Amino acid sequence: MRVAAIIGTGLIGGSLGMALRAHGVARTVIGIDRDPKASSRAAERGAVDVATTDLRRLAEADLVFVAVPPEQVVGVARAALPYLRPRTLLTDTASVKASIVAALERITPPVSFVGGHPMAGSEAQGIEAADAALLRGRPYIVTPTGFTDKEAVHRLVEVARAIGMRPVVMQPEVHDRLVALISHLPYLVACSLVLTAASEPESLGVAGPAFREAARVARSPSALWTQILRMNRAEVERALEAFRTTLAQLERALAEDEIETLLEEAREVGIRVEEHRS
Repeated sequence: MRVAAIIGTGLIGGSLGMALRAHGVARTVIGIDRDPKASSRAAERGAVDVATTDLRRLAEADLVFVAVPPEQVVGVARAALPYLRPRTLLTDTASVKASIVAALERITPPVSFVGGHPMAGSEAQGIEAADAALLRGRPYIVTPTGFTDKEAVHRLVEVARAIGMRPVVMQPEVHDRLVALISHLPYLVACSLVLTAASEPESLGVAGPAFREAARVARSPSALWTQILRMNRAEVERALEAFRTTLAQLERALAEDEIETLLEEAREVGIRVEEHRS
């Protein structure tokens, strides 16, 4: 690949740029941001080779990442289209896929659009928090449909693999259902935990590692999460209903002194999750 462009040089965009450069995947990485200070800082931190606010630089790119907040992805991608050459691979990084893919896959030809979601991040935000290490070994979900160019899917899978991530291919609707369970629900549970503990303020001063990890998740940017939850509302509501059912099972088991069985089941699931990291 000769040139990659990243629109949005924040946490994920900056981390992708660092990984693309560190692994030699792109000869040149162009960082485009409406905030010139952000793109300039991305260049200073080694995330991009070229910092600009000018979408016309997209004409140089073979691969374009739209790494902006989820509610902005479609609008930014549409604004980028006039500057892209045919067969350019256009992808996004949003953590909600079905609505974005549906909006873009029919309007982008002859540009090749493939939905994507690098499963990485932190409670921090912005280019200062960017780090290629955030991506290493993590899943990179690729979400084609029957309309998606198969060669473009292969290209994105290879890019994900080349930057040290683990590509996983699934339909956009499946993605949204699964991430509601393993990403969106955990954020809401973390918020619930810290809000519950705050009813006894003294508890915050004696918090151990488990609660502090929940508090770390709850510190994630609320404006970004509001967009994510709004765009994946139906699947998040289903995940919350399933969580309420499981919580009720735990409550009954505790009352009946039968909780060890459920705790052992949970421990075994936790072991399987850890095995997936190896």
